[in-house]
Amino acid sequence: MQTKKEAMLAIYRGEMPDFIPAETQCTAGVVFPGDRYFGENETGDDWWGVNWTRLGPDPGIDGSMVTPHFIMFDDMEEWEEKVHFPDLDAMNAEQILEAMASGLDYENNATHVLMLSGAFERMNEMIGMENALCAFYECPEAVADFFNAMCDYKLKCIEIAHKAVHPDIIHMHDDWGTNTNMFFSPDMWREFIKPIEARYAKKIHELGMIYEHHSCGYITQIIPDLVEIGVDCINPLNICNDMEMIKREYGSKITLKGGIDNQKIDAPGCPEAEIRAEARRAMDAYAAGGRYIPAYIYSDAKVRDIFNDEVAKYGANIYK
Repeated sequence: MQTKKEAMLAIYRGEMPDFIPAETQCTAGVVFPGDRYFGENETGDDWWGVNWTRLGPDPGIDGSMVTPHFIMFDDMEEWEEKVHFPDLDAMNAEQILEAMASGLDYENNATHVLMLSGAFERMNEMIGMENALCAFYECPEAVADFFNAMCDYKLKCIEIAHKAVHPDIIHMHDDWGTNTNMFFSPDMWREFIKPIEARYAKKIHELGMIYEHHSCGYITQIIPDLVEIGVDCINPLNICNDMEMIKREYGSKITLKGGIDNQKIDAPGCPEAEIRAEARRAMDAYAAGGRYIPAYIYSDAKVRDIFNDEVAKYGANIYK
């Protein structure tokens, strides 16, 4: 019988697990420094100079957002003058990661390094969403040049993460969709973003790690592209996507982490029975053949604990 860690890694690698463990019981990781403000104050700047506002008292659950009305600059044609990439050596990124990783339980957990603020996110964090979306049309060459520069920076971050943490998984982060559609056309994604994602996948695999990508909105149209370039896992594949089609057509080629109606269960007052029923429903729907992890982005610790307790109980026998 596999351990929880072994079963989780089997799911990521496209191997058949003995059971489905609850991710909170066998995964652990650290966040690459600099892309968010995680200080004690309500607001603060990240290493890029973007100002963030914390949404609640617990950064691990509540998260943060770019402070409303913050704009670093508004014209992407000025990015080479305005954007100052963090000096990873001067910021001691490797030493910070080593200190953070010293607390990880490698024996019992599949480990990861989360890298926030991918190319599109970083662009809209600096110049605002409206300006960022318009920039694809108004100055496409500047956007492409910035995205390539961001890719070079992130590749260095990946190398530092590998050296300092030796994780099983690199968890890249770049949101590409709303709850109903992508922010931009699939063809625009393929032109501007797919090439850099392919470079990430190549580097991560060369270093012997798994590539998990976070994009929490609607991305159904580009699932075949993500499979093509070698992304190992999508997190979280929310139910706004065509889950049944994706499982049927691509479920053996990419790990699906998600499939949970979080807007239903992750809400104040949701009955415990409904939380547990949603965990069972998702596993019944998507676990066949492996490559499925029931999970969502948690905002309520009580709901999270109930959900993962049910995953552990029901998942223990899902393949028997």
